Amino acid sequence: MTDYNDKIRALILAALMVFSVFAGTVAFTGSAAADVDSMSGASVTDVDRGNASATQTVTFSVTTADAQDEEITIDYETGNVTDATITSVTDTTGNITADNVTVVNSTRITLDVNGSAASDAGDIEVEVTHDLSDVSETSGVTVTIDDAGGSNDASALTPTFDIVADDGNNDTTFTDGGLVFQGQTASYDAANADTSGNTYSDGGYFLYERVDSSTGSPVRSLNANNGWVNASTSGLETGTTYFISNDGSNPGSADITFTVRNMAFDASFDSDSVDNAGTTGVDFTVESSNRQETFDVYVTSDDLSDDELVDIFDDNFDGTDVDVDGDDETDDDDGIQITVDNGEETSEANFSDIDGGSYNFTLDVTDTTAESSASIDVNDIGAGEAEFGNPNVEVPQGDVAEINISLSGAAAGGSGTLVIGTLDDDGYQANISFTDTDDDGEVTVEFNTYTAGSDSLGTVVSAAGEDDVTFDSTDNQTDVTAMLAQGEYTISVSTSSSVSTTTESPQDLGTLFIAERSTDSMQLWTAPGAAELDADEEDGVEESDIASLIEDGLVTQDDTITSGDYVIHQVTATGLTGVVDSEGSLTNALQSGALEVTVEQTNPVQNRDPKVINVTDSGSAVTLVEGDGAYYIAVDTGDSALNVSRNGNQVDLADGDEFEATFTVADDRLLGSSEEDDEQSVNATFEVESEDITLDNDPVQVEAAADQMITGEANSAPGTELTVRVRSTGETQPRFFNTQTVTVQADGTYNASFDFSDQAEGDEFSVTVRKGGTQVASADGEVVGAAATTEAATTEAATTEASTTEATTTEAQTTEAQTTEAQTSEPPATTAEPTSTSTPGFGAVLAVIALIGAALLAVRRDN
Repeated sequence: MTDYNDKIRALILAALMVFSVFAGTVAFTGSAAADVDSMSGASVTDVDRGNASATQTVTFSVTTADAQDEEITIDYETGNVTDATITSVTDTTGNITADNVTVVNSTRITLDVNGSAASDAGDIEVEVTHDLSDVSETSGVTVTIDDAGGSNDASALTPTFDIVADDGNNDTTFTDGGLVFQGQTASYDAANADTSGNTYSDGGYFLYERVDSSTGSPVRSLNANNGWVNASTSGLETGTTYFISNDGSNPGSADITFTVRNMAFDASFDSDSVDNAGTTGVDFTVESSNRQETFDVYVTSDDLSDDELVDIFDDNFDGTDVDVDGDDETDDDDGIQITVDNGEETSEANFSDIDGGSYNFTLDVTDTTAESSASIDVNDIGAGEAEFGNPNVEVPQGDVAEINISLSGAAAGGSGTLVIGTLDDDGYQANISFTDTDDDGEVTVEFNTYTAGSDSLGTVVSAAGEDDVTFDSTDNQTDVTAMLAQGEYTISVSTSSSVSTTTESPQDLGTLFIAERSTDSMQLWTAPGAAELDADEEDGVEESDIASLIEDGLVTQDDTITSGDYVIHQVTATGLTGVVDSEGSLTNALQSGALEVTVEQTNPVQNRDPKVINVTDSGSAVTLVEGDGAYYIAVDTGDSALNVSRNGNQVDLADGDEFEATFTVADDRLLGSSEEDDEQSVNATFEVESEDITLDNDPVQVEAAADQMITGEANSAPGTELTVRVRSTGETQPRFFNTQTVTVQADGTYNASFDFSDQAEGDEFSVTVRKGGTQVASADGEVVGAAATTEAATTEAATTEASTTEATTTEAQTTEAQTTEAQTSEPPATTAEPTSTSTPGFGAVLAVIALIGAALLAVRRDN
């Protein structure tokens, strides 16, 4: 016990030593002082005349120079100081403290500033109380804030403030029980709105803090001027309720009640940077979450003049150069005033021609203490240029050429001119104006070589995305009798709005090459009738959707089409985009006869006309897809809207029907000829067969095990979904019902896996195959025994296990007899409990525990 007490005593003494060192360190740290090296950022709030306890906030920043004490003096040009309190000291760097504030006389206050090291910096806020009962209005009262000298003599600060008339005209009026924001003066129209029933008088009003429903604590007396009683919120606690009364301190006798709150206020730019040329605007948001009315805000920036601030904020925020610092000067770059409508404003600030650099903005609400800041980097941008993304553009005759233009520097977000061809050299010239509307520095001009040269075939020029183009088809091009000829056309571009400047002094030159077009081939594909061709479920069926389905194996090449599936005709041809755009769509181009598709039976019944599939009159049964050099005509043979006719009479597709599909380019302008022999066609043939879905076995046999496969074949398109169901029948126990959804594979097979491990040999069941809710195949099923080779192996193993069981269960005759009868069962549990190799006595685990206990006992005895 003595040893333990000694140890505890030593521990306590050691802790005391540590705490003593820590305390000594704290005392040493706090004992350092500092001489003031510089002061800045002084401000003094205005005060109301006639107020016996007018409070005012004096704020300034200090930076220490060395380890010398420093006294700061605050001298008033005029005033009647009655009290002063240091309300806050905020460190910027290091550790700044302020104390020993003293009211020396009615115009002088002193306080001590302390720091821990050189270059410590902080902001000091002092609340000063004045008795201004008999003071008249005064503007520009100077306050001098200076240090006592020390080893450094910081430059004095001389902020000014106004002693203003407290008549309620410029202060805050509010409803009874409402909010007054910190920094505002609550103004009560006592002459016209005294609710306590008292006759208005020039005196006798007090401001009370509401303690509870029956108690108020007096804060200060209030004067009345011209019928108004005004209470400054300076020095009042936020979140506290106050009331004005000339009938005692009971809240029930209050003339008006208000709660002081801090105004929530924030300002921010939508981007970290903005250009000073080209796109020079950036969204600027000023908002308050608890003041949903119009208010004014002072905006200042050390590195911008008032004129520059007005240029930035004038267009959308009514930026106005005003006297922010109260020195009766508006041209001294002290800031500007903006207006925020309805508590929130998001509009564009314009930094055009502002010098490049980083700028910080300070925003102060004019009638409250709320403030915020925002910053932005201004990028210095040069004049900017336009150039081609690819100066050599090749397009098949009749297609739409995409000409990409890149705009650099100030040109981004701007406009320019593109000229295609020259009238003298090419017999054709297109003058195009463009605008980078989405400000991304890229414009893609789409030029239709089919409609170019004609003023009656529709749009010649358009812009991709959100950008804009202007093309005057009457002035900017000469009519030509045919489609633009194959060959090279010069393209020129500039940021100028002048065509002549662009052609004579282009910023970039390139070539548009119009190549020969072709009609190449038709390829047939198939897909399940229930397939969703819009693979990405966006913007309808597009070429990318078909490509995705091909990759996933849901669209496969085939010229034998099962009735109910899709037959998809892929036509490969170039130079058709222009006529399709001119007609408005591929559907319109087919209906107008510019392009044609016919699907006609090639093996009609003797003495009968062939069946015809009318692609353009089959509604939802036909899906047309426009691609890049490829066009898809998907026909759903199972859709009731499919128009199949013979001699104008509706008929059905039948097993064995054979068809030839033909795609023809018949447009005279596209072909350069009106002769039928000059039309271009491609074709392909396919055969229709009836759907055939079967099971491979009837009856279906499975073992009483997991992963039992039930297989079948189908001539449906690969990817077709089938539902395979198995259901117990007869006296089978336990009963079961299981379902698997499978798909037809590319080789025409399908298979479903089921778990029959809970069933027994001889159990019976049924198998059905369904497609889209309709049964298409069925068979009986049974659970059979395992294959003979498997049974032999099992018996051999079981015999060996049984002999072991007999050797270890001689005392349990019943168990031995049961084991002999079940040759294929697992050996009884007694074979897993041999005792001949067990350790006598404690056993290994207990022996280890005993050794550990002995070791611990020995340690305790040593102690």
